[in-house]
Amino acid sequence: MKRTFIYSAVALLAIALFFTSCKPSRVWANKKKEKKEYAQPEKYDRRYETPPPPQPVRYTSNQSLIITPYPGFVMKQNPDGKFYHRTPQGYLYWKGYDNRFYLDSYYLGKVRYTNWEYDEWKRYRRSSR
Repeated sequence: MKRTFIYSAVALLAIALFFTSCKPSRVWANKKKEKKEYAQPEKYDRRYETPPPPQPVRYTSNQSLIITPYPGFVMKQNPDGKFYHRTPQGYLYWKGYDNRFYLDSYYLGKVRYTNWEYDEWKRYRRSSR
């Protein structure tokens, strides 16, 4: 009877080991995975999502269309014989017959001027060529 008790005890122990080994013993396997909640992206109005591209910068300066020589005024002569003056800002003026210097027409769009200045520049510039 002692053997039967030992056999039954061993059989119960073997069954217990078998059932406990089938169960996952790792901690992560027992826990239920929780879904992580991420912050919801804010809803933007499409009009304001991307700003419009910046307008191209237009550089203008208040240069005179006609200048008169002053003491220390530097003028140079072109190879074709015309006299000109270049300002420190890089604007080119050509000498007219009335001993005044007129802005080159290339720089006309880059300079602010009044209607009166433009009319005078247009009238006397033609005679200086």
